[in-house]
Amino acid sequence: MKKNKRIIFATIAALSLAAPMTAVFNFDNVQTVSANHQGTKVWLQYGTLKYALKGPSGRVYPAGTKVVRELSDDAKPPISMHGRPFYLTLVIGGIPGNQLLQDVGGGQIAETYVNYEDWHEIDYPSDYTVLVQNTEDYTDLKSSDFHPVDNSNPDVPVANIDNLEVAYHELTKVSSKLPSSGKDRNAVYNFTDRYFAAKAMGATQESVDALTKEINDAVANYKKTGHLVSSDPNSNNSGNSNSSNSTAKPSASSKSKSRVVRLRKASYRYTHKGKRVSKKLLKKGSYVKINGKTYRIKGKKYYRIGKNRYIRKVNVAK
Repeated sequence: MKKNKRIIFATIAALSLAAPMTAVFNFDNVQTVSANHQGTKVWLQYGTLKYALKGPSGRVYPAGTKVVRELSDDAKPPISMHGRPFYLTLVIGGIPGNQLLQDVGGGQIAETYVNYEDWHEIDYPSDYTVLVQNTEDYTDLKSSDFHPVDNSNPDVPVANIDNLEVAYHELTKVSSKLPSSGKDRNAVYNFTDRYFAAKAMGATQESVDALTKEINDAVANYKKTGHLVSSDPNSNNSGNSNSSNSTAKPSASSKSKSRVVRLRKASYRYTHKGKRVSKKLLKKGSYVKINGKTYRIKGKKYYRIGKNRYIRKVNVAK
């Protein structure tokens, strides 16, 4: 197949350092991935866009546009992989085992937007091979911010994680000074799990901002007391915001701690009168911040996630 030298050299110029073949690299959402440990095989999964999507450049990618994603696992991957993107443009190839960056691509498309096929395994090509080539626009190549042109179609939220990256970097500096076990170390583990979940496709801005604040508060507490986790049982910097589960009816005197929760199924948002806000769903697996109180609306239980915005309690993972 014809080489895409513009894409290859534009991205490799920014990723010129050699690295071990087992590593995965990411530069502005432009990924390079090696072949499997045998160095000869790679799994591919093709799909097509369910409906037209508009990218940050303003370009519209019509329904039926072909996309692809790849994995270097030895075993066949599961058909569905929530949080793992498809690519609008992906070029693979090189000589397996030469320890050079090989696969380049961009334009991350959420699985929700794709009608996808089963995975199939191929011999890793020794020369550059274009799998899909839908854009050379660098604005779109480095982004995952794609949304339906028709707003009646389900939309996947895209969060800005710049502040979260800064906060997590500060946490890693603190982590190196902590004991190998104990409450502070457990808080780091918990924050790390939630950090990677917040980076996955579909995380809401509210959940990312809430996690960022919790990490910053914990780091500030460490600088003040020498501990990430406060000894105050009412503190919210423990790194475990899912530990409480209030079922009390809201009242002026109730004191339910705000926390971030994970959606176990896609959820609509409602007003305090039980009216659905829009047809757009909060994606299954995404994180939202609630105030910890349970509200009854038309006989059903809800959590509040913002001003006059509620989600069904049954949709929240316990």
